[in-house]
Amino acid sequence: MKSKLLTSTKKNSTRNLLSEEYRTCLLSAKHGLERESARVDGKSQLASTPHPKSLGSSLTHPLIKTDFAEAQIEYATNVHKSIPDALRELTELHAFTASRLGSEYLWPFSMPPVLPTENKIEVGNYGTSIEGRKKTIYRNGLGHRYGKKMQTISGVHYNVSFDTCMLSVVSEKRFKKPLTPATKSQIYFDTIRNFYRISPALLYLFGSSSLTDVTFTDESKQIKKRDSKTLKSDFATTLRLSSIGYTSKVQGKYHISVNSLEEYTSDMCQVVSKSYTPYKAFNGKTTNQLNDHILQLENEYYSLVRPKQVPKGDERVVDALVERGVEYLEIRLLDLDPFSAIGVEENRLYFLHMVLLYCMLNESPKSDLVEMADWRKNQEVTTWFGRKEETKIKFLGEEMSLRDLTYQLFVEIQPIADLLDANDANGPYSKAWESFWEKWNDPSGLGSTMSELDLEIHKSSFREFGLTLAKMHKEELLNYPLPPNLVKYYEDLSVQSIYEQQKIENLEGSHLKKNQKPIQIKPLKLCSGV
Repeated sequence: MKSKLLTSTKKNSTRNLLSEEYRTCLLSAKHGLERESARVDGKSQLASTPHPKSLGSSLTHPLIKTDFAEAQIEYATNVHKSIPDALRELTELHAFTASRLGSEYLWPFSMPPVLPTENKIEVGNYGTSIEGRKKTIYRNGLGHRYGKKMQTISGVHYNVSFDTCMLSVVSEKRFKKPLTPATKSQIYFDTIRNFYRISPALLYLFGSSSLTDVTFTDESKQIKKRDSKTLKSDFATTLRLSSIGYTSKVQGKYHISVNSLEEYTSDMCQVVSKSYTPYKAFNGKTTNQLNDHILQLENEYYSLVRPKQVPKGDERVVDALVERGVEYLEIRLLDLDPFSAIGVEENRLYFLHMVLLYCMLNESPKSDLVEMADWRKNQEVTTWFGRKEETKIKFLGEEMSLRDLTYQLFVEIQPIADLLDANDANGPYSKAWESFWEKWNDPSGLGSTMSELDLEIHKSSFREFGLTLAKMHKEELLNYPLPPNLVKYYEDLSVQSIYEQQKIENLEGSHLKKNQKPIQIKPLKLCSGV
């Protein structure tokens, strides 16, 4: 077993920032959450109804939107200074939604509910405005390229930004410079590379999607029928991030460097600006896709973590990064926790926060094409075979067992938990560490295994057990004590968002079909010479 995963041998190592002196800085961060979930009817079928009007406009509502499908709700909380505050807002949004869903439910699993045929899955409808039609056409393109069924898979995204006090100290220590947008971006890219290196351990611990409904895919060598309605992959951790989930062979051909902001944006330029010949086959109608490029837009890129900056107006994502640098990281590897009414529980977030600090403070060598290929292979192996005792991955070029990698990660982040909780074993970081340590020690507690055991105990199919959980979650959320003033606030947001959408459409005149001109994508400023 490796003595240490991530090392710190340089004189300017930032690892010694893990000390009481910097504890307040380490604890300070901003947190935000996004959760996707499919609406289903009382038979576990993907809802065929439009996004509820009582939830507002999916185009202009700031907190409740839709994801790929019209029946796929997506929540996006505001930014919070603590994990509990972010979870509280996410719970309130769910409670408000539960009271507006009528006879429908939110599907608790990442893998989709009972699906109709591809042509009957409605992509999100955002109205007639330029931005609204652009969103719908983008989703049409995703459907053509990857299949509509795959796009109905749901997950949780955890957005986190380190506090300026921490970033400033790291900048001074690592680069001998005050914090600037450039040094801040480099700290985040250093973090991203280390995050990819230890990601197999996280896929193993957080994976909760080894089951799916028979309407999602066919039986294969790796996924077999468990019963007439359920498919199961015996050693899978997360089908959501496997080769039948959010991955793409086409995207895998193009390397997007995470060594620096300059390399990342340069590589992104290539994939969002160049045609991919097979995608030209979808050019028949102007509403089929935004363009025939390798990626229609930057958001199409599948990754476990993204560097992010908030775009201004219609600014492109990559241009925002180039203009103002990285502002936060979007962690995208979390499956829905099917046993949580809001799809995520606090232990996962505290554990992730610790891991991100660990990745930020340790040395992070630049990655080459060989290592990036290892990361992709690690993901493929872990998602399909992570629960197999002898599964091996590559870590910084060396082969090691997945269980050893995970064990060593626990050893190396335990001091962080102790420090952040001031050696209080009942503190949130220590409890999170303990919770996942138990899963490593007894894999029957892993999310995937627990779902499988529950199906056995209840003698249920995936669709039956999912509906049972969905009903329980809805009942719990309906009993959540939402204060009347908060209900009024959410009602007002919904009404205002519908007004905003209508205002945009009337200003554009797009409510009249004759005024709906073809969508033009603003070219990337950075790539103007490509």
